[in-house]
Amino acid sequence: MNPSHAQPDIFPGGSSRHPPGPSSGIDNEIRRILLLYTDPYYVVKQVYPFGLDLLARFLRRYGYHVTIAYPFLPDPDPGKNLGYILKNTRPDLVGLGIRNLDTCMSCERHGDTGDETYRTFYFLPKIQNLVHRIKTAAPGVPIVAGGGGFTVAPGALLDMLEIEYGVAGEGETPLLQFVRAYPDNERIHAIPGLICRSNGTHATHPRGTYRFEEGTSPFTRDPGFNYALETMGLPIQTKRGCNQQCSYCVEPIIEGKRFVFRKLEEIIRELKWVVTTHADVQSIFFVDTEFNVPDLTFCTQLIKRIIHEGLHEQLCFTSQFLPRPFDAEFAALLATAGFSVILTGDSFSDAVLKKNQISYREADLIRTIELCETQAIPCTVAMIFGLPGETDDTIGHSLSQINRYPAGFLRRYEYTVGGRIYQGTPLCRWVEREGSGTHLYGNQSSGYVAPYYFCSPKHPAALNRDIERGLGHGVAYENPFDDDARTALALIFMMDQKEVDRVMETFLTSPLGACARSFDYLFRKLSNGGRTSEAKTLCRHFLNALMSVEPTPQILEQIQMVQFYLGLMDA
Repeated sequence: MNPSHAQPDIFPGGSSRHPPGPSSGIDNEIRRILLLYTDPYYVVKQVYPFGLDLLARFLRRYGYHVTIAYPFLPDPDPGKNLGYILKNTRPDLVGLGIRNLDTCMSCERHGDTGDETYRTFYFLPKIQNLVHRIKTAAPGVPIVAGGGGFTVAPGALLDMLEIEYGVAGEGETPLLQFVRAYPDNERIHAIPGLICRSNGTHATHPRGTYRFEEGTSPFTRDPGFNYALETMGLPIQTKRGCNQQCSYCVEPIIEGKRFVFRKLEEIIRELKWVVTTHADVQSIFFVDTEFNVPDLTFCTQLIKRIIHEGLHEQLCFTSQFLPRPFDAEFAALLATAGFSVILTGDSFSDAVLKKNQISYREADLIRTIELCETQAIPCTVAMIFGLPGETDDTIGHSLSQINRYPAGFLRRYEYTVGGRIYQGTPLCRWVEREGSGTHLYGNQSSGYVAPYYFCSPKHPAALNRDIERGLGHGVAYENPFDDDARTALALIFMMDQKEVDRVMETFLTSPLGACARSFDYLFRKLSNGGRTSEAKTLCRHFLNALMSVEPTPQILEQIQMVQFYLGLMDA
């Protein structure tokens, strides 16, 4: 329910207004389509561009050449990466996938935006820069924005980015219709779900009715983002929609309030496809807004089918859950199937939960935490402190309950501070109704696209310090400016892009920290791909680097591992 946790991202979903089938040819000048994954936070949290895959797969059915690319890797300079991408793809159209506007978190220790009261990462300035560079390098090429982040404020984002077109909601059919219609403005302005900007005004057509594309094309995942699949889990969607009314949440805006379910047979068929085609993928992430809504009927049927087909013996599963509905029988099924639970907790205070139109109560949250503990289900409880109705007493109560059910081997807590205010949410309407005043931090911009928070009873930074004192620890925010981490991710990204020569050249000149972080993945991909010579070179260079530093226990363990790998290849 928190947009920063949600995995469905760029141009997700589809529409019932699909053409009857692939055409025999392409009828205008747009043939090559570039879809840019514009999430700068991928360098910190490698969330797979699932929606782009859906969109690319759909467009390829109709004969279009579609490339998915990421402009923030491998070079630290996005302009250099983008120049390389544009030169190699020569696109007739560029799609901007805007997954999030910012991280939604107000206490990012390494954030690039804020003041003494809050700090976060704000993505739109970087996306603006990309747009400027695209216009300069490829003048006249149409740019179409979309994605969950775009859908929450389409008009304001078109104005800010100074582009003419965007898709609100599901993107397959609107983008296909745009590609076929361009540059005929009369046809373009009639496309459902498309937002058009002209002379400071916006023309909008209602979104089409959504349905899943079933059995029409083979399942695919883009190998250029394979590392995300192996580390964060391979994303699969079982349904779309959210019927909750949580004050801060944008999911009903992005996915709609009406549920649309996939056929169970299609989900099982896709899971079997994962088993047979992705041997290195061990985890599936079901990217529904919440796995157990609107009730337990559909998800229970799915879990039973997973167990019946023996898929739980080959894969493990994760999704996001509400504390209600959630009973003992359901918990036992989750345990048998090998699920991990990300539990939307928000608060242990009934007063805060009620104030923010949240459908469950403290007793539901506690019962679900206890059921997960009884069934030995790994459970991450996601909390939000500082929502409307929050006081020192309600915060103290939530902290006491966290300490009563402490983090351990199977339970952990994540929390954010303050409610990010997004256009169209109940929280936004409440702030507009109450007017400007206390508890508001950040910038109130057009469309609420800039970071803007409600946080009670004090500003986010101060409240976060109180929470850290109450818990005895804080959230460990990863530093995206860590040179070793970024270099390691760049090496891994280049490997996924099949740029082996570039990987070898960079690895041999990289610091030990970057080599240590990336070695396992690089070696596995080289050896499994039959690149034995390069794998040996990688091992020897890493071994020499390890043997040139202080022999700590960790270094000695890595030396033994590399020697073992070399022995296997020389045998």
